[in-house]
Amino acid sequence: MQHRGGKRTGLLIAALVGVVLGGSAQAADDSLAALVRAKDHDGAVALLAKGADGKSQEVDGTTALMWACYNGDADMVERLLKAGANVSAVNDYGASALQVAAVLADPRIIKDLLKAGVNPDSPNAEGQTALMVVARSGNVQSAKLLLDAGATVDAREQWGNQTALMWAASEGHPEMIRLLLEHHADVNAHGAIRDWQRRVTAEGRPKNENHGGFTPLIYAARIGCIECAKELLKGHADINLPDPDGETALLLSLINMHFDFASYLISAGADVNRWDFYGQTPLYATIDMATLPSGGRPDLPSEDKTQPLQVAEQLLKAGANVNAQLKLRPPYRNGVFDRGGDQVLSTGATPLLAAAKSGNNEAVKLLLRYHPMVDLPNSEGVTPLMAAAGMGHGFNPTRGRYKTDEEAVEGVKLLQAAGASINAAARDGLTPLHAAATHGWDGTVKLLVASGAALQPTDRLGLRPIDYAAGRQPRAFLEPEHVPNDSTVKLLTDSIVAATGQKPLIFAGNLNRSTQGTGGAGGTSLRPGAAAEGAGGRGTAAGAPAAPKAAAPGTPAPAAGAPPTAQNHGD
Repeated sequence: MQHRGGKRTGLLIAALVGVVLGGSAQAADDSLAALVRAKDHDGAVALLAKGADGKSQEVDGTTALMWACYNGDADMVERLLKAGANVSAVNDYGASALQVAAVLADPRIIKDLLKAGVNPDSPNAEGQTALMVVARSGNVQSAKLLLDAGATVDAREQWGNQTALMWAASEGHPEMIRLLLEHHADVNAHGAIRDWQRRVTAEGRPKNENHGGFTPLIYAARIGCIECAKELLKGHADINLPDPDGETALLLSLINMHFDFASYLISAGADVNRWDFYGQTPLYATIDMATLPSGGRPDLPSEDKTQPLQVAEQLLKAGANVNAQLKLRPPYRNGVFDRGGDQVLSTGATPLLAAAKSGNNEAVKLLLRYHPMVDLPNSEGVTPLMAAAGMGHGFNPTRGRYKTDEEAVEGVKLLQAAGASINAAARDGLTPLHAAATHGWDGTVKLLVASGAALQPTDRLGLRPIDYAAGRQPRAFLEPEHVPNDSTVKLLTDSIVAATGQKPLIFAGNLNRSTQGTGGAGGTSLRPGAAAEGAGGRGTAAGAPAAPKAAAPGTPAPAAGAPPTAQNHGD
């Protein structure tokens, strides 16, 4: 640092001396660089005519030639080169004339610099070459000039270990891709793979980072450039080569809602059953993305002509496994909007469960044609029919945010007709009737009751469907206070009285309290992110057994502060 500061001080002194001496070539040189920077073409030409040195530079080492390249002034570049400009000069920021010229990629300027003897690679401090920069611009003529002059086609910059071909693919330039492949660029090269060892912070939640490792085809998939993919596949790109997370070009294109691109890759022979680290298959991703974006999300709708369900059918016809299950919860698409919103879409979830959860009944119909296991649950025991009835549809869902009672009714009917059980219970004891009652979906409640659903099953807290309708269940983290669904309470009361001749059993306490923390895997399937615990312990109400027995008719409610128990509804 001292050396650099001393050099600058020396230049400043030299300039001052030049002024004192009545104006020197140094003073004229500084003025030349300033005029070119200001785009004063005529003034710079006049100064050159007076004999100004073409090597003119400013205090940070930026030369008049660099400014001419930056401004795209091909005539000035030619004049400066004739005046002896240094084509190899590098300023204090590591920029050179060719690096600067490569941004605009004007072939006239590139040609003149090469003719003047500039290094066709001219890498900056991080190894980025002029060819990489030109590849981003898509100017094939300039790239050809560099390659013919000996530019290294597979040079890699040091930060992301990326090549010119990766840049061309990421920016959607098929003609540039073709040129680079003709010069034997590595079509299956991948960028730097970043293995982030520390993934859990003091907050106690996994904090993953981008792992890199994209190939040119995966870059093309990210932006949906079909013509790029065609060129890469002609160049023998491996269509199924994944990134470090196991995501192939097909899967990544679907996650980015590039359905036209995905359809092309399927027709080109991509593996339709290749899953990623989380167990997402192309079919799962397609069904999942079919209902996005919706409500409170930053996503924009896909502009592709191909619709998600058309891709799903194409995948199924190509042999996609309709029963493939997630291995882990996939990363949130948005850490703020998604966190804790769709807990049922985690380990064990299938495409059918995802479709049922979001209320996408057209997807349910499509999947049922391929004979899925209709009662295949996720790791928490939630089946597609439970999800259709509203299980896991918390207060802040990101899939099917505006799902309606009518959609739930249709979904339950479709799954029931396919043989799904209406009385199955999740691991926490919740049933489809609990779910429908929670949301006040009276149409779904009526359907389940008419189909023979058990009217008073208890979950592991001892709560029945009527308790959920009344809003007595615990609240999820940040969830507003539950509001009773009076019409649903009456509907269930009437059904129970008609079936048993007795008034319904209800939970004598009230667990309608906020839950601390975001929960996660331990949350209940109806309350995403809520720990399945009451005030006094995990999995039970405070001091009460997991499934309290019903008291005799007429038993009074417990005294204040006593553990809640089940009792007959005495109203």
